[in-house]
Amino acid sequence: MNAGVGFKQIQELNPRSIILTSGTLAPLPTFQAELQVPFNQQLENPHVIKPDQVFISILRQGVNNNKFSFNYQNKDNTDMLDDLACTIASVAKTVPGGILVFFPSYSLMNKCYE
Repeated sequence: MNAGVGFKQIQELNPRSIILTSGTLAPLPTFQAELQVPFNQQLENPHVIKPDQVFISILRQGVNNNKFSFNYQNKDNTDMLDDLACTIASVAKTVPGGILVFFPSYSLMNKCYE
């Protein structure tokens, strides 16, 4: 899982320039150390979203009062999944500009979507 191993193969091709772009490379010194290569030129821009535009929360229960516990034993708990879907829909209706939801697995995301 070390990116430096794959990057070494690119370096062995002796390219004139390599441009790395991403929204998730920061902090650059850590990424540079992982790749084991110095970055001669660096540009790191501030985040486009202001801190006052972000609200992070962990929802412990849904709008229908189901306690959320998305472990293996509850993977087919339709009441909890329905409540999660309703909760996400409710939040999405009230938040201007949209929301970002993280799921621990594609299967949970797909079940919630369905």
